[in-house]
Amino acid sequence: MARRSFIAKTLGMLIGLPVAVVIVLFAISNRHAVEVGFWPLPITVEVPAYILGLCTMLFGFVLGTVAAWFSGGSTRRRARVAEGKARRLEHDLEDRKHEVADLRKALPAPDTR
Repeated sequence: MARRSFIAKTLGMLIGLPVAVVIVLFAISNRHAVEVGFWPLPITVEVPAYILGLCTMLFGFVLGTVAAWFSGGSTRRRARVAEGKARRLEHDLEDRKHEVADLRKALPAPDTR
């Protein structure tokens, strides 16, 4: 597993710590109960407002991640094809190098004048 650099750790802390503080403040400020109804069903649930807000944000994050993953599919496919082509070309180059070495051994040495 790759180790994270000091800059990446520091940047993660500089971004992650304020986000965590904002989430905690949001949870503290919105502890009152909210009634949530699911339209076609006759079910209503009372949940704290911060749970509703955080679940909504989490759902949006997951939905955005899935959309980004699907939109990157063609790029990943092109990268796989290019990687396979590069691997084949490298293998072909190694074969040609061996052929050239064998031909050089088979040819007589050039005259030195």
